[in-house]
Amino acid sequence: MTRQLPSSIYDPLPEDVASWLADHEWRRVTSGSGRAALWTSGDAELLQPTLREATDYDLRISQLLTSLSALTGQAPEALAEQMVHEGSDVTEWRAAGADDHDYSLPLEDGLTLVQSVRNAFVAAANASIQRRGYFGHSTLKAARDHARAVRMGQTRRGSYIVPIISRIPGATESGDAGQGRLDVDVSAQPFERRVMAQLAEGLAAVRRLGVDSDREPSQRELNEAIGLGVSHELCAALASALDAESFGDVDVSFSWARRASSHPNVRALNFPKAAQPVIHNMAEALRGSDVVAEQVLSGTIWQTKYERKDGAGSIKVRTQIGRTTRTVSVPLNDAQMHAAYEAAADDAPVFIRGQLVREQGRAWHFETVSEFGVAQAAPLTWESDPSENA
Repeated sequence: MTRQLPSSIYDPLPEDVASWLADHEWRRVTSGSGRAALWTSGDAELLQPTLREATDYDLRISQLLTSLSALTGQAPEALAEQMVHEGSDVTEWRAAGADDHDYSLPLEDGLTLVQSVRNAFVAAANASIQRRGYFGHSTLKAARDHARAVRMGQTRRGSYIVPIISRIPGATESGDAGQGRLDVDVSAQPFERRVMAQLAEGLAAVRRLGVDSDREPSQRELNEAIGLGVSHELCAALASALDAESFGDVDVSFSWARRASSHPNVRALNFPKAAQPVIHNMAEALRGSDVVAEQVLSGTIWQTKYERKDGAGSIKVRTQIGRTTRTVSVPLNDAQMHAAYEAAADDAPVFIRGQLVREQGRAWHFETVSEFGVAQAAPLTWESDPSENA
């Protein structure tokens, strides 16, 4: 009798399983929708359950993992974790214990680590919507909602690791095995990917300014880093984790969903405990900052307004802010308006780079626009590594 694996955070979706099998030289020999799909590799056969709503889905996926374990020599739990990585971004925050011989820590320090990770995610989600040096009490509801949506895995013995799993909806849509890879302009990617990417980009900037540099950053350098997602809240979250007495260094690693590309080339970042005072000072220098940096959004035009006497105009664009589609007003000059008319006529998505703001009692709008064009030409805020499919 097959032992049914316990349900965990690493329960793979059918799309994750299919993608993993296709990447490991398994060939799907059945097509169409149904309760199961047959896969072959050489003389071996596997029956993959595909209907999560089925009452026996958990049992069937356990049987599949057990069979794969016998073929590969890997534990079923390890295989399940690999499959989840097909369609999920994962970041692991590891706080090394100051005493390597003590496998316990004060409860307060454990809470500090978990809260620091949560605060960092909220900061990254805020920056994905509007890049500001200080959010204070203006933390966006979409950012708080995202922090509740991501999942936390189990910690591991010998160090204190907080794994956070964020599924990418656009990377797990049904389709042919091995197909449907999400490869679009990052500004148009799902919010879940944009937040994780923003977290990686922001932490990498903190590392450059607070660890790699031989001096503390100037206020000007900090203001420029706001455009990369650095904020008081992000720095404060990291400084808090480093300040815990039971911890030494803090390491943050990223594993990117294999079925979604266009991610920052960030894999692992180390923050030594000795950097805590500098990162704390960075947080204090950004406290109360009113700097709003530029960022990129993309969407579709649904309204245009042209003022001939001024040689300028405005458009309204439907775009994703958080997980909600909203209407954003965008002021444009004469040349940009002509490009907007062409994009609207072709029903083509557009990108806008500028300062996105929302004043009290008003909807989201761009206060300034520095670049505008069709979305396919959108400048990426990071460089993807073309040699990687991860």
